[in-house]
Amino acid sequence: MTHPGGRPRTVSLEPDEMIKLGQEMIDWISENKPLHISHWYSIHMFIPFKAWDTMTQRLEFIPYYERAMQIIGLQYLDKNSNVREGASQRWQRVYFKDLRAQEDADLRLKATIEQDTQKQSTDEIKQKMDDVLSQIRSTRASKREPSILD
Repeated sequence: MTHPGGRPRTVSLEPDEMIKLGQEMIDWISENKPLHISHWYSIHMFIPFKAWDTMTQRLEFIPYYERAMQIIGLQYLDKNSNVREGASQRWQRVYFKDLRAQEDADLRLKATIEQDTQKQSTDEIKQKMDDVLSQIRSTRASKREPSILD
């Protein structure tokens, strides 16, 4: 079955046009210093997010996109920028993928350690309970007088 409007629409430009758009983005971001990349694609260029998301996956556009993210991200590290400290902490994960990957790995490791510690604690508690029950049984057995039935 064909698409009711004909061929499905694409949002991708030709590779040369993507490169020119990428350079235009770098120039605009360098000059205007936005706090988020959406200021360029959404407000300045009027590109819908879905189309933008597709563009950021294009091989010829990726280097420009990554450079733009780094340029914006530097503002979040600069103490003299107009970025508030709380926002800086929050958005560093967005602009620095290596930081996000490291923090995610640290969180996974911490969760694994906590799970192992919790399991170990549970096993230790269970063992202590078993020891106490064995001691109670042993004490009962030793206090019990022999009977004819034994």
